[in-house]
Formats: sequence, structure tokens, C-alpha cells
Amino acid sequence: MHRSSVDFCVSVQGVPNGRNFCNLCEGVELMKSQWNWARKSRRAFTLVELLVVIAIIGILVGLLLPAVQAAREAARRMSCSNNVKQLGLAVQNHESAYKKLPHSGQCDSTGSSTTVYMMHSTATLLLPYIEQQSVYNLFNFNENSIAFYGASPSGTNFITPSGCVIHRNSKGKSYDDPSHPSGQTAAQTSIPTYVCPSTPLDTGSRDPVDRLGGIDYMFIAVTDVDSRVGSATYGMRTPSSDSQYFQMRVLGMLDCEGSRLASTTDGTSNTVFVIEDAGRAHPNVTLFGALSTRYTPVSSPAFPVNMSTGPLGRHMYAWADADANTNGYSGPSNAIAPGSRLAKINNFQSPTGGPPECLWSVNNCGPNDEPFAFHGAGANAGFGDGAVKFLSANTDGVVLKWMIGRNDAVLYEMPE
Repeated sequence: MHRSSVDFCVSVQGVPNGRNFCNLCEGVELMKSQWNWARKSRRAFTLVELLVVIAIIGILVGLLLPAVQAAREAARRMSCSNNVKQLGLAVQNHESAYKKLPHSGQCDSTGSSTTVYMMHSTATLLLPYIEQQSVYNLFNFNENSIAFYGASPSGTNFITPSGCVIHRNSKGKSYDDPSHPSGQTAAQTSIPTYVCPSTPLDTGSRDPVDRLGGIDYMFIAVTDVDSRVGSATYGMRTPSSDSQYFQMRVLGMLDCEGSRLASTTDGTSNTVFVIEDAGRAHPNVTLFGALSTRYTPVSSPAFPVNMSTGPLGRHMYAWADADANTNGYSGPSNAIAPGSRLAKINNFQSPTGGPPECLWSVNNCGPNDEPFAFHGAGANAGFGDGAVKFLSANTDGVVLKWMIGRNDAVLYEMPE
């Protein structure tokens, strides 16, 4: 016959220590009843509770993602800053080795096909100083460019049959000359130091046609921003028809005449010689594509780029091309109303590809030959003493002109 622990407890009341044993039995019964009640009352999550939990997780993830993205961009910006630092050190090492700064490749910036070029770009000359000696060795630096390309006199310089004006001291063969295949191999090499990781273009998508290595930085040969207070074009590009045009032109640190660090009389720590110009790509690339209206020195180039006058355009996004490495700082001089022509950093930054009044495919709009970066608030700039500073997009355009000029006698020190 089955007996509960309570029945057994009653039967042992008269036994020594039976009362204590009875108390223990009652405790066991109480625990069993509580356990059975808990088992009966236990239930699963309701649908509402589950949705609340999912919503909370979603909110937490939403709060976390911007922080992760910000941390990643900070790392990319630091990497980009390091690239600019390497360019600064390379320029100084070149000056130490040759007793002169590397030439600017693009010797001036007339805004037309009369712009004068060296045969090789500044970035090409700097290759040995950024651990790219093997790529440097693929180029021809010895050929007499004037004789080889049949150039005829054009003022103090020479013009090739293709229409390119080359400097009287030009040496070597062009990288896009079919008779110089190793130059093409070199030019198709992607150089990490020349590419900012914040730029939303990889090597393949930047130039899917010729796969030329890109560059996201520009050396500044000259600036012609109007600095006359009260002028109708103050803060914009000075019109070439202006009687004081040449007074408004200010030279940068690099040129084609053999300048040295000592030529920067304003002080190297006060002078910007390189700045970001990120996002340029082959003309076939939607939104980012850009086309130069200047001519290659080669009549039948290995990498033809079509423009209105034929397939002789320059590759103003490729580090091997002198037209890509060095430019003038002028502002968006080709912007149409209601677009502003005031010179600034990151002009017409949005939408991607630029607004109708200043599409990025138009010269001097967005990343096309102007200071431009994808860091949002500004761009990295390298100074003559090797320092790198982040210039705000709010930097006054005329102030930036004085920071670029090497001997304009107007000094401006960036705040720390």
C-alpha cells in the first residue's frame, strides 16, 4: 500500500528524533509542490516579446555601425596622410640627391593645349624614393625627346606633331609610346603610395580600359586665384584677359626650371606643395570619369583617349602622366549658373558626380584638377618641410593661394 511522506511522519511521532524527521519530510513535500507549480506555470516567449527583443538588437546594431564606419574612415584618412608624408620625404630626398627639386611635369597651367610639359611626371621621378626602383627602371629617361618626336620650335619650347608642347629640357620617351613597351608595363603598375584608400574606386574600376595606375594627389605648379579685394572675380580664377592676370599668378614649389628648397623664400613650413585630388578616373567611368583637353606627345599612342579632336587626349588620372600629377589651383572656373566659381577645397562634393552646373567630368569641377578628397570635412596637404596637415573644407580660397605660393611674401601659418 502506498503511503505519502506525511503519513509516514505521523507514524513515527513517538520514535526518538521522529519529530525532526517529520519536519524534514514536510519540507520535502513543500518543495515538491512548489516545483510542480513552477513546471505547470512555465511558458514560452510571446510573439510581441520576441519582436521587442529583435527591435532592441536592431537599435543597438544601428548605433554601433556608424561608430565602426567612423573608425574605419579614421584609419583610411590616417593611411592617406601617411601617403602624403611619403611624398614629402621623397621630394626632399630627391633634392638631396640631385641638388634640385623634382620637376613639376606640367610646367604651367594655361587652361588650354598651350600648357607646357616634361616627358615624365613628378610621380615617375619619385619612384626610387618610395621603394619602387624596379618600376622606375622600366622607363626611358635618356632619349632626346625633341629629336625623337620631331618637335618644332614653339616660343622657348617645342611642339610635337600631335600638338603637345614640351619643355626645351625634356628627356626620355613617353610611357604611352608604342615603341616603349616597358613604359606601358610600368604605367599599369598600381602604386599604393599614390592611392588614397578613402577613394571609392579600386584599381580595376578606376581604369577598366587601359588599367593604368591611378593617383589621388596633385602637386601644384601655379595658382591664379584673384586676390584683389573688391574685384568682381575675387576668390575665383582671374580671367586670362584681365590686364593684371600675370600679377595674380603665384608659383608653387615645383617647376621645370630646377628650383630648390631654398627657392621657397616664404619658408617650406608655410608652403603647401601637394594636396589630395582624389577620384579621377578613365573617361568611360560613369560619374568619376574625366578627360583632359591637352595632347599626348605621341601621334599614335598605345593608350588612345578620344576627345573632340581625335584619340590624342592625356590620361589625367594616371600617375605616369604629367597631366595628372601636377595642376594649377584655380577654382571651378567652368561652373555654370547657379554654381559658384569660388575656389575652395572639395568644391561641388555632392551629389556623387557633381551637380548639373559643375559635373566632375568638366575641367576644374570636383576632383578634376582641384583640391578634393573623400574625407568629408577637408583634405590632406603636404608642406615643404615634410609636415602633413588636414585642411578644412572651410579654408578660405584666397588663404589657400597664399599657402601655395612659394615666394609671394604673404605668410599664413596653419593653427594647430
